[in-house]
Amino acid sequence: MLGHELECFAAGCGLDSEAFVSLNLCQDTLDDVDSSGVDAVMIGGSGDYSLATGGFPWHAPYLDFMRRLVRDDVPTFASCFGFQALVQALGGRVVKDPASAEVGTFRIHLSAAGRADPLLGGLPASFDAQLGHNDSVRDLPSDLERLAYSERCETQAVRVRGSRVLATQFHPELTMQDNITRYVRYLHVYDARLSAEEALQTARSIHAPSPEANSLLAAFLSDLTQRRR
Repeated sequence: MLGHELECFAAGCGLDSEAFVSLNLCQDTLDDVDSSGVDAVMIGGSGDYSLATGGFPWHAPYLDFMRRLVRDDVPTFASCFGFQALVQALGGRVVKDPASAEVGTFRIHLSAAGRADPLLGGLPASFDAQLGHNDSVRDLPSDLERLAYSERCETQAVRVRGSRVLATQFHPELTMQDNITRYVRYLHVYDARLSAEEALQTARSIHAPSPEANSLLAAFLSDLTQRRR
């Protein structure tokens, strides 16, 4: 999944994977990371860890790293696990809530702030996106502005007010096929009762294309480029 994650972000940005410096949060020491020389930071998901329950040794360093990105206003796009980390790092709450879990393709709706956002405002008011999460955000901190929501999940996208740091609960880096691959890979997290064949059949029934959401990463980089001109 490490390689798959990088490939998905690179494809979503319209870049080669060589354009990225890849860090493994489970292994790399974040204290020594210098973000001053990078164009943008992108943070993806993590099917084997939960910010709601914690207990892993790199939890606190991860949140410290997120706060550094906000403090330095480093252009950042975080999805799913990264989205939850941003909220938690700034004082919000992440909970394990099976009733709010979303696995597959779901409809996302922009809030009034989302429709006015320089990035998300370029999307339709409602669009499909790929999701895969058991934990959900509660008690959004005042530093974050809510940009989108879904029927099950009250917060689907946020931006740090007045900054270039934003995050989504959904996965703009994943196409329908990418999310099917993730679903089968993390079956032990979502539904361990299914066989691999049953999981693939289920995955095909709950996934659909998400072209609008998949356009976000390239639009994010394009916006950064235009701002620098």
